Amino acid sequence: MPLLTNENINLIFPHGIEMKGVGLTEQDFNELELNAIIHMIDNNHKHFNDIRNIFRQLSVDPETIKFRLDIVEDLLNNSELLLCLEESLSIIADMRFVSGKYSSVSVDMLQTVSRIKELSIYVDFVQQLLKAFTEAHLKSEGLIRLRDRIIQISEDIDFKNLSEQLPILQKGLDSISSVTIGINFDAQLNPVEATLISINDKKFSGNSLLGKLFASGKEYQGISELYKNPEHMETVHISKNDTSTYDMSPEETELRRILFRDLKKVLKHVLKPIQPMVERYAYLHFNWILSLETDIAFYVGAVKFINKLRDWGMPMSRPTLLPSEERKTRLKGNYNLNLALRLSTRYEDGKLGDHIVTNDVNFDDHGRIFILTGPNSGGKTTYAQAIGLTQVLMQAGLYVPCVEAEMSPVDGLYPYFNVEENSSMETGRLGVESKKIGEIFQNATPNSLILLNESFSSTSPGESLYLMKDIVCALKLLGLRAVIATHLHELAESVNEINAQQAGDSKLISMVAGIKEGIDHHLTESNRSYKVTPGKPQGQSFARDIARQYGISLKQLTQTIHERNLVTIPSE
Repeated sequence: MPLLTNENINLIFPHGIEMKGVGLTEQDFNELELNAIIHMIDNNHKHFNDIRNIFRQLSVDPETIKFRLDIVEDLLNNSELLLCLEESLSIIADMRFVSGKYSSVSVDMLQTVSRIKELSIYVDFVQQLLKAFTEAHLKSEGLIRLRDRIIQISEDIDFKNLSEQLPILQKGLDSISSVTIGINFDAQLNPVEATLISINDKKFSGNSLLGKLFASGKEYQGISELYKNPEHMETVHISKNDTSTYDMSPEETELRRILFRDLKKVLKHVLKPIQPMVERYAYLHFNWILSLETDIAFYVGAVKFINKLRDWGMPMSRPTLLPSEERKTRLKGNYNLNLALRLSTRYEDGKLGDHIVTNDVNFDDHGRIFILTGPNSGGKTTYAQAIGLTQVLMQAGLYVPCVEAEMSPVDGLYPYFNVEENSSMETGRLGVESKKIGEIFQNATPNSLILLNESFSSTSPGESLYLMKDIVCALKLLGLRAVIATHLHELAESVNEINAQQAGDSKLISMVAGIKEGIDHHLTESNRSYKVTPGKPQGQSFARDIARQYGISLKQLTQTIHERNLVTIPSE
């Protein structure tokens, strides 16, 4: 009985059934700048949308996340297998093209030719993977499943017979490279009869009429080209300066139609001995191979992306999964992937580790809601986005930008950074923000992660503080994880008061994006440390710092006025 090889193998979901996960919206993609990362993972620039769809539904299932992480680890540890899978993408693309041709034509001859090509690609695919898997050391369930399928196919008697017979089938096709046709003319040189003289194993070539008339009589040299299929563009050479066109007369068109119609009849008889051999493998269908294309592209691109970051000197590590109900995140040496991608074009030495500041992140019983303050351009948004990206990569089943990571999956991710006001807003920026945050609370659970950046900064400080206090109290009551990057230092100063008065087991903790001690504050951003640590807000020092950066401290403004000779400054 022939081997059944038509059941699909899924490398994304362990049981082959797509499971609903954390849905990310277009706005979420924009807030986290996820498209830039997916472009890096889309290694050959052909599978962007398919890979993006994997990120649209982040897994909440620990088994699924582990299933993917195991495959990533296997490919990181088996470089030859990674290379083979990357090359297999081209083979799969060829198979998809040929399979489409095979299913779309109704002429037996063309079906036979397409099927032989399809079977040849299939054998090539199996043999290449077999060699790579034989030399690989695997522990992932997904790749072991694929390896076992490949081994099973390679040991099947039908596959062995197919491998032996393909050269014979191919030789049969190669023996039909051209035909010689004799055409008889009447007295007015009109073609009246055509006779097939021979079937040849070499192709004819034809260029200019004069060139061929004075050729040296080489075999298979034509006088003039009669017809060329426009689909075969790889054999067409057209001069950029040649703008001439040639329209066939109705008589010529009819002649060619009849000529090629009759040729197909002849060639069909020539291919007749091959067809039974091809039909023997009619049970073989290759949808299971075609279905692997997105899966392989996802892993190959992701692993190459991980290796690239490591080459740049940035850590990428396998996260340890914690139970969802623990609501914990422990990241050592976390950094923002988007920042790394931007800086990679600036530093030619590729040593990003010397230029990117990393931070530790700890969401646990000591604090799950971070009230993050600090100077403008001090890294608050970058820090919040880094946490969101790390969560996304973990739940996509990939390595994360950290030295070490222990993480509980979230059942909802809600990044909402500062929205710019524009004339199309019906309710203004405050109304848009209020509506969005209200929608978040309609969906968030204790196992969710919320990232807010400078919310309600468009209203007065007093109103903003009032609104934000209510929001963080509600977050504490809900019990989730959150980063609230804010300009409201009074909010950060209130964390102890809120923790004491508001019910809920997610404590608030004040976090500060710091500045370097003893650094000249005159140069813009020169004093930013980009280190985020627990601590009390430093509102006054940051306000003075901002004033100095933009030249609006009293001392600087006084100096400006004096230099413009607008007033006389009394000497001290």
